[in-house]
Amino acid sequence: MAPEQRISDAEREQLVERLGGNLTAGRLTIDEFDQRVARVYRAVTVDEALRVFDDLPAVTVPQPARDPAPGRRLPTHQRVEWSAWLGIGGLNVAIWAVVSLATASWVYPWPIWVLGPWGLVLLGRTVLGIEGGGCGPRSRTHREHAHPASFAYPKVIVGGSSRSPS
Repeated sequence: MAPEQRISDAEREQLVERLGGNLTAGRLTIDEFDQRVARVYRAVTVDEALRVFDDLPAVTVPQPARDPAPGRRLPTHQRVEWSAWLGIGGLNVAIWAVVSLATASWVYPWPIWVLGPWGLVLLGRTVLGIEGGGCGPRSRTHREHAHPASFAYPKVIVGGSSRSPS
């Protein structure tokens, strides 16, 4: 950022994030934070915006820890799904084993109907990378790149004439 250049919205957002870091570190009160954010958004040049940091120490952004095996770790939601499958599956197998032992006879292995289909769906989603629709960043990216015509409003016929709703 050159000091005498006009400041962009992206640069303002970066500075507000830095102020947020100082707020969470306890260097600023909420009121001071609000005042400084307002000054950043009112600033015309980079130099004006940087003046809000005059009495604050330089904040170093910690580097994220490197993953020892990049690309091999499951996303958090899939780890949760697999943990649930394993926990519930273990509980079902334990109940089946207790019932089989208590009756002193072999009981039909009904847990396969709980574990099998659910496990196959999870395995397919994990291997193929298929995710649910939802509101996550992946589905948002898909919607942003989809063909605009696929989201066009249908024509509505009102009183014999067709028009698009507005």
